[in-house]
Amino acid sequence: MIAALSIAAALPLVLLAPFAGYVVDHVPAKTFLALLCGAEGLVCVGIGLWHGDLATISLMALLTCGVAFSLPGYSALVPTLSGEENIVVAQSTLQSVQGIAITAGPAIGGLLVGAFGQSWPLYLDAASFALAGLGTMLLRTDRRPINRVATEKTEKEMSAGVRLILSDSYLRPVVVTVAVFMLSIGAVNVAEVFFITQTLHASDLMYGLVGTSFGAGSIVGALCARRLSQAPLSLVRVALLSIAFISILLGAVGLMEHVAYVFPLMAVTGFAVGIVNVSASTLFAVQTPEALRGRVFAATGALFTSAEISSMVLGGLLLSLVAPRTVFQMGGVFSILSVLIVGPLELRTSHRAHQARRP
Repeated sequence: MIAALSIAAALPLVLLAPFAGYVVDHVPAKTFLALLCGAEGLVCVGIGLWHGDLATISLMALLTCGVAFSLPGYSALVPTLSGEENIVVAQSTLQSVQGIAITAGPAIGGLLVGAFGQSWPLYLDAASFALAGLGTMLLRTDRRPINRVATEKTEKEMSAGVRLILSDSYLRPVVVTVAVFMLSIGAVNVAEVFFITQTLHASDLMYGLVGTSFGAGSIVGALCARRLSQAPLSLVRVALLSIAFISILLGAVGLMEHVAYVFPLMAVTGFAVGIVNVSASTLFAVQTPEALRGRVFAATGALFTSAEISSMVLGGLLLSLVAPRTVFQMGGVFSILSVLIVGPLELRTSHRAHQARRP
């Protein structure tokens, strides 16, 4: 059941990405996203009302179909709302708020389920979707459809976002490295609970607190990242160096003999992850023409979701072969090798592109 729900919550993000990005780039954002939020809220009500396995899986898949459109839709809307010169500040604020939600959400959800049962938290989710839709309609700025006459033919196609990522000297290294990094860190996440509770013999509470320290670090990192430059080459350097730093920290966690030493390492790891999130999302927005942002964000979301799903499978396979401590160490080594191999080559290409742009 859990595996089926995981697939239902991820597969539509991958399969619908080309079409979702295309639609997002061709319809008015406010009305479309507000309607999506209303539909997603109704699906949450349905999940709360019908508890059968088949109904839950089907409705979860339907909800994710909506998310496949709303995620690139809101991501593409953010630069329009903030203005091109304030994208890094907007992304910093957005990533920090998301970090708070990701850190606090599971704890709040657990308390609500314990107090009121499984349905009421879903009704609360439905209300939050309704508020998000209302807030979207109240926005003064809208992202309008692209001009079909003025836009080149290649920018009208569904695959335009993928082609841009593969051809751009700034986007390609970050997208490739982040995907490999997510593959590594996802496998580590699978092993983390076993490493903390079985290898280090810590309690379930300690495992939860380790996750909280990581989340708190990511929030602080995202807030500090608002000082980053929006220059593409600078963002590429920051993202790649941060991933290399995270890889070293993950390998170091695998060497620890007591959970007390894990806390500061995971907090600093979270801080660096917050930097990566802001630098990468800012680069995607800055380096992408406005008319293609929906397709680029949809394509990167699909790639990263695929890496996340693959990492779960990889993590489970590795745990059947080696100890949780070894998974941490392997994840760090694999990630740092990817940066060392891909990073210098792609940075050289990015540097040449930067030199070519200079007058």
